[in-house]
Amino acid sequence: FLVRHQESLVVMELGAYDLAVLIALGATTVAVALSVHLVNSHLRCYVRPQRQRYVLRIVWMVPIYALDSLLSLCFINLALWFEVPRDCYESYVIYNLVALMIDCMGGEEAARAFFASQPPQKHWWPFGCLGVHDMSVFLETCRLCTLQYSVVRPVTALLSLGFYSWGMYDDSDLSYTSSYLWIMIVNNSSVTLALYYLIYFYHAALPCEPLQRAKPLLKFLAVKAVVFFCFWQYTLISLLGAFGVIDRGLAHRSEDATRTGLNDFIVCLEMALFAMVHEFVFPASEHLPADKLVVKDDVVTNLAVFRRGLAASSSPSTAVPHVRAMPYNQAVRDMFFVGDVRADLARVCREGPRVCYYGFAAVNDARKQRARDRRRRADDADDDVVESTTELPNLPRDLADADAAPAPAAPPPQPDDWWNHL
Repeated sequence: FLVRHQESLVVMELGAYDLAVLIALGATTVAVALSVHLVNSHLRCYVRPQRQRYVLRIVWMVPIYALDSLLSLCFINLALWFEVPRDCYESYVIYNLVALMIDCMGGEEAARAFFASQPPQKHWWPFGCLGVHDMSVFLETCRLCTLQYSVVRPVTALLSLGFYSWGMYDDSDLSYTSSYLWIMIVNNSSVTLALYYLIYFYHAALPCEPLQRAKPLLKFLAVKAVVFFCFWQYTLISLLGAFGVIDRGLAHRSEDATRTGLNDFIVCLEMALFAMVHEFVFPASEHLPADKLVVKDDVVTNLAVFRRGLAASSSPSTAVPHVRAMPYNQAVRDMFFVGDVRADLARVCREGPRVCYYGFAAVNDARKQRARDRRRRADDADDDVVESTTELPNLPRDLADADAAPAPAAPPPQPDDWWNHL
């Protein structure tokens, strides 16, 4: 009886885990199917290669996250190995979002000219002590601070993988000697800096009309939500397990498969939701020109132009302006082109010293200005004290004189007029 009872308990535990895997599998299937459909729709109308390349890199985030999380959930002991590519791609997506917004502003030179014409931007709390930005290098500063996460995150992911292989990595250990604590601090600092300048870039570029036509707010929120939920929820779950709020361990070495894969299970569900969101935020139709026919293999694909009566047949006409889409096989190859990433990395390496110089100069100027303000306030306070001791304000002049100088004493009586005092 006891053996059967124990076997039933084991079956119930494995049944709960299997149910979680099946639900995650269904959510992953939905996320991958919707993302592949969206990618295929872009490749069929690949008329803006550079801009759509950035979009497709962002769209691929959903299936990569979903598949990595599903594999981590199915193979608990190898979960950290599957998290490395997911973490690296997360930083890559943030860089591509900034590159996409720069392209929507009209390109590199147009974005630099726009920011140079804007008034200086002040830092937000709690970085207000850093002074104001030099807008002549604002674009380079934002690119440097977002691209640094694309370097820091893969390095820390590989370090965590090495520490895990050596038995020195446990995500439920938050002691000061734990490698996980210091890796988490570096990751949090790096992603905070990247997201801070990502928000800063969007706020400074709000007056740009070409960018507003691309509806950047929805794209910004879609990417930021994925990064925020996936990164911070994992940190929160680890902290809850370390402080005992969740009563059983959450480390990858834990025997509780359901609790260990809690974050991966949630990510699979979230990716199905974000895949639906991406269908509306990154549609292929927004890249089709409104006043031209999109022709691919002698077939017009921009049906909206037909409905407005700009064309009468499905073949391109010389009387109607048209643009040819890139062939499908070339569009697939262009989607995986990374030459622009190498160029941006080289540009950041060249511009990094100049950006740091201007940044430190602005911080130093802000420090000197605060020192001058303190001295001026101290001098004003000393002047107020001196004035309060020499003159009593808000009193009549005779009262002020009476309080300021006591009345002279009456002279003593003289012997000649002593009878006047009787």
